[in-house]
Amino acid sequence: MNDMTVGTRPVAPRRPAASATAMLTVAEGLRALEQGSLTCEAWARACLERIEERNSGVRAWVHVGAEAAIERARLFDRNGRSKPFDGVPLGLKDTIDTADMPTELGDPEIFPGRQPKLDAPVVTMARNLGFNVLGKNTVSRHAIMLPGPARNPHDLTRTPAASSAGSGAAVADFMAPLSIGTQTAGSILRPSAFCGAVGFKPTLDAIPYVGIRTYSRPLDVIGPICRSVEDATLFMKGFTGDPRFDTTATLRRDLRVGVWRTKDFDQADPAALAIFEGHLRKLEAAGATVRTLAMPAVFDGIGEAQDVIMAYDLSREYADIKRNHAEKCDRELIEYLELGESYTAADYAQALDAADRCRRAYYDVAGDVDVIVMPSTLGEAPEATSTGSSAFIRIWSLLHNPSITLPAARGPSGLPLGFQVVGCVKEDARLLYDARCIEAILGSTAHQA
Repeated sequence: MNDMTVGTRPVAPRRPAASATAMLTVAEGLRALEQGSLTCEAWARACLERIEERNSGVRAWVHVGAEAAIERARLFDRNGRSKPFDGVPLGLKDTIDTADMPTELGDPEIFPGRQPKLDAPVVTMARNLGFNVLGKNTVSRHAIMLPGPARNPHDLTRTPAASSAGSGAAVADFMAPLSIGTQTAGSILRPSAFCGAVGFKPTLDAIPYVGIRTYSRPLDVIGPICRSVEDATLFMKGFTGDPRFDTTATLRRDLRVGVWRTKDFDQADPAALAIFEGHLRKLEAAGATVRTLAMPAVFDGIGEAQDVIMAYDLSREYADIKRNHAEKCDRELIEYLELGESYTAADYAQALDAADRCRRAYYDVAGDVDVIVMPSTLGEAPEATSTGSSAFIRIWSLLHNPSITLPAARGPSGLPLGFQVVGCVKEDARLLYDARCIEAILGSTAHQA
């Protein structure tokens, strides 16, 4: 890949443009279907053609059921649409069980051709809502923070992060308007931020986490990766049935915005921080009140507490793999599992208690603001040999707060930068409304080539 250069930073060449149909968001596609200017088959074909064109480089899909997807689309067109998402193309992270497609869990060497007998409940819900499942999206190595085969669609030498890497890359490259991902630390928001998509992590258990590869029960969540906050809102309304997820409410500009500049801010790229500060000024100019929050000292050790919980849980979830397939495991995975084995039940309980203290303290600090904002990542996507840092994301997985990343800017190398918005536990609908307000002010780069 030949790079252009701006200053001392290489800038990746523009990727091939997608068709107007492939670039449709869920909401745009649904409106076009209702108006009769789009057919389900045309939408499915546009996505499948983009996959055919780009997947050899991006490697966002490990299985594509093209013929079945076209046939389903034809049935929707022939019989008429009766369910809210009839004909909407959908990708699924390949840790989510599907009865009609393999689910190799990010470990094709350990689980080659693994074929579940039942769909995960979230897949059953998706089919009942009318989604047209195109296939399974690539997962990072061992479904953890190790680089996998997927690549960033903006620059194939860069990472799409982990572990919902293929989901983020597929949506950002216009191969599907939506993919269902999962997050334990940063696996929805980080791929979305690096690839230039909207990623939403709901409150823990907002959608049942069953029939999916498990990492850590106190942390694992299901959420959408899409290209607009409107789409994330539609997704949550469909999968929860909660009418508070409303895409018609009048947007406001007088938001109360709290900024948390964590101890990791000094690790961030200065250019990325400058862009973030520019976003804050833009919000203020639009009518928002922006103020810096002083987080209690109890938050200083929350990253270490999460490390204990994740390692402890994973060592037990992956115990059979370590025992029976150690020769097929990366050295980094074995070392991480051994770290988890070294923690005692008392260590684990203390980490959970630390998280509870932070949850209580959060409301003392954030009670007078509508949202907390911070960068999604330390900077642009690094080289493909790394999956990047989740320093600004992971705490919200531990505290169970809903959080969303908005593709609001591009960095010095032309790669996406995410703007993260965080709400209160179980107030997902309110967060998505506030995020739509912020999206309207900051704009979006989700459709940029």
